[in-house]
Amino acid sequence: MAFLFPDSGIAASIFLVLFVIYTSFAASIVYENGFKSIYTSLLLFGIFRVCGQFCGIAFAALGYDHYQWLVAYLVFSAEGHFTLILASFHLIANAQVAATGGSWVRPTPEQRREMKANAGTLWEKFNAYFPPSTVFHMLLIPANALIVSGGTIMLGQLPGNYNPQTVAASEGLRTAGQVIFLSQTCVSIGLAFYVHFKEGIRHCNLYSVFLVSPFITVRGIFGVLSIYIVAMNHFDVVNYTTNGTHARFVVYEYVLSTTMEYITGCIYISNYYFDTRFSKKNEEVKKDVQDAFNYEDKAEKV
Repeated sequence: MAFLFPDSGIAASIFLVLFVIYTSFAASIVYENGFKSIYTSLLLFGIFRVCGQFCGIAFAALGYDHYQWLVAYLVFSAEGHFTLILASFHLIANAQVAATGGSWVRPTPEQRREMKANAGTLWEKFNAYFPPSTVFHMLLIPANALIVSGGTIMLGQLPGNYNPQTVAASEGLRTAGQVIFLSQTCVSIGLAFYVHFKEGIRHCNLYSVFLVSPFITVRGIFGVLSIYIVAMNHFDVVNYTTNGTHARFVVYEYVLSTTMEYITGCIYISNYYFDTRFSKKNEEVKKDVQDAFNYEDKAEKV
């Protein structure tokens, strides 16, 4: 395939292959585990990114006159980023459930009913109706909508001849959304440290959050900076020439954004094998404890 933007097209093609491999791997795990697991979210991340890379390839092949493909690429990228942040939070909650049998950051419906019944103070009532998981979703979902809206309102604008008011509105919406994304990323990382060090929970989910923290943080920072720094801005025609995209623009996009997400996704999905080992070990410990109690009961009867 001949690309009008060869650098961008080659990079998009390489990552399309990588994300197809990732998605196939995630699909096999979901097939084994069923859909009611954290790995379904990680599979969705792969699907979003594969769709995004297809759009990136189409944009590189057709050129800036067909920048609708660029908008679609940015929308799918935002959805992938959103899924990773959400997965980070739920991995922490899953670690609490695996280690203690429950999670205060994501209480079950039964726990919430009990919390509502026993709530005495205003804070207890608020926490019963709006636990951390609910607040997290209430902030993250609108942020995602802001980013998508900020990108889609650029549709219909002529390249190089944008309406200043539309550009300002797009930048404002995308900035608000990306700042919330970055803030929620920091909250997830901070929560992982709290659960690990303060609550003393040791689980592979927390270790995976620690490992991805620099990568997903860089991705969040890039999301904000790319709106205002010309060399990183997808909608700035300065980054597009008759010979294709500037090499530095491609490097910024695929190193600070796509690569960061890919590494994060790979670490999270590989956590499946460590999680399986942890679950088996936990079951063995419970079995040993139960056997010990049974032995003591028999000894007392004798």
